[in-house]
Amino acid sequence: MTTDAPVKKRFKPYQLSIAFGIGIGSFTLISGIVPQLTGWENTSLVHREVFDGIPTALQVAFYTIIPMMLIWGSLRFADRIRNWERGAPDKRKTTAKNAKRRLADYRSGVYMRTLLRDSAAGLMHSMIYFGFLVLLGVTTVLEIDHQMPEQLKFLHGDVYRGYALVGDVAGVVFTGGVVWAILRRYVQRPYRIRIKTKPEHALILGVLLAIGITGFGSEMFRIAKGQAAGINLDHEKWSVVGYPLAQLVNGSTASTLTTWHQGWWVAHVLTFIVFLAILPITMLRHMFTSPLNMYLKDRERPKGAMKAMPNLTETSLESFGVHVVEEFTWKQLLDLDACTMCGRCTSVCPAHATGKPLDPREIILKSGEVMAATASHAPGGKVSAPLSADAEIKVGANLLFERITAEEIWACTSCKACDEICPVNIEILDKILDMRRYLSLMESNFPAQLGNAYRAMENQGNPWGMSQTDRGEWAKDLDVKFLTQVRRSKANTYIGSVAQEVSTTKIKKSHSRWLNCSSEQALMLRFLARAKCVRVTVHVAAATNICFKCWRCQMSRCSTRWAYKKLLLNARTASIR
Repeated sequence: MTTDAPVKKRFKPYQLSIAFGIGIGSFTLISGIVPQLTGWENTSLVHREVFDGIPTALQVAFYTIIPMMLIWGSLRFADRIRNWERGAPDKRKTTAKNAKRRLADYRSGVYMRTLLRDSAAGLMHSMIYFGFLVLLGVTTVLEIDHQMPEQLKFLHGDVYRGYALVGDVAGVVFTGGVVWAILRRYVQRPYRIRIKTKPEHALILGVLLAIGITGFGSEMFRIAKGQAAGINLDHEKWSVVGYPLAQLVNGSTASTLTTWHQGWWVAHVLTFIVFLAILPITMLRHMFTSPLNMYLKDRERPKGAMKAMPNLTETSLESFGVHVVEEFTWKQLLDLDACTMCGRCTSVCPAHATGKPLDPREIILKSGEVMAATASHAPGGKVSAPLSADAEIKVGANLLFERITAEEIWACTSCKACDEICPVNIEILDKILDMRRYLSLMESNFPAQLGNAYRAMENQGNPWGMSQTDRGEWAKDLDVKFLTQVRRSKANTYIGSVAQEVSTTKIKKSHSRWLNCSSEQALMLRFLARAKCVRVTVHVAAATNICFKCWRCQMSRCSTRWAYKKLLLNARTASIR
């Protein structure tokens, strides 16, 4: 008699989130208890005393509330991760073959490389992000030094001077980035930002600005308090912001400065607590979800290829495409929480630019609203939406078409511009095509023009409804060889169904003449390719014209102009027009 082996239970991702929160919360709590028990102090004259002038009651409150907020945040993140688990399976495993590439994608997210495609927005975000990380590191280093016995403490002397300089410079960079973000959103107001500004953005920017300002305020009064007490704090001159500010309030009494220091310190801690509170429930969560999303980017599929559908004659599926949240894959649901709401997809969408109802960002946000509003596992049956939704909008079911219209879906040109520009690698087009599949296969809800194309492809094998025997008619008077006439060739041009489209005949002929251009021009093109000095892109600008565009040249300007004019001359003498 045989028995089935017990199934080995694995930690689920949401459980790892909870474990991480409990672990870091416990560590923070212990780091507050250990120094009280050991009493280790730094005896160097050039150092910074932790909790200088802060009453014990406030220290206890600090080491009690911060761990609680960390654990609370991990529970809220766990709710979001369980939301992703509602999705269908998706093969995104890390293997020895793709590990290096995935780490490179992750680094691109962490280092803000993709954001720098827009230099202004990228620099602004980098100032906030890296400034905040350095400030967090500065605080962590101070806490680590606080735990060390006297002989192992390292934050004194020249090390402390460098530490003070780095901390203040990071504070300036961080605060400057936040001020820039406020000006960009509420003064400059670019279109893609202006159309999606919510009160949530004001809350986030206000909290970040308060963290920077209260940090400098606390430092200013800490230094001024020490100087008023007669302590030599010349080493604090390396605090290039806090020390000059302290000189502005030097005339006050020590007791007054102590009170002000405690007030600014409490304000600084409270703003950080608010930051921890809003981190998992606002768009700030993309600090974690966006790099993770980039790590899981799908590079196995060729760019532009649709996801494969199961064999319709063999599958037991009763529904095709996507119309409810659970029919998305878990990775597609992660996409919804990774969105930074930057609007770059909106700015490059040709359908949106021509007044069509499609806005790629809205597809992501609306899908995220449906996912968030139907999270039955979370307290209250929902989690916070990707971006604060309008109060009058109510989502009563997990149906995506409660928030998304068919007109939006069919307005998409499938150009993939939104996917290419997205700084966090969200796969927007896949979601649109999945919803199109549902509308086509399950609802027969598609534009009337597509009905004619479907019938033509079914009967004639092309969307134009033209006979297959006419496929090569456009090339009758050209010196064009087909694969049926030659055994081998170095390169082939695939015309596709456009071969039977009458209005493009002149374009096809011009393209063929260009491919059969003179040997002088071919030699020129080969020379340029070897020199790697000019990248030439060929655009069919009208029915019969071909335009050469020279860009990203690594040669001198005169050489570039010579090559550009030579190409145009050869193009004209080759009878391309």
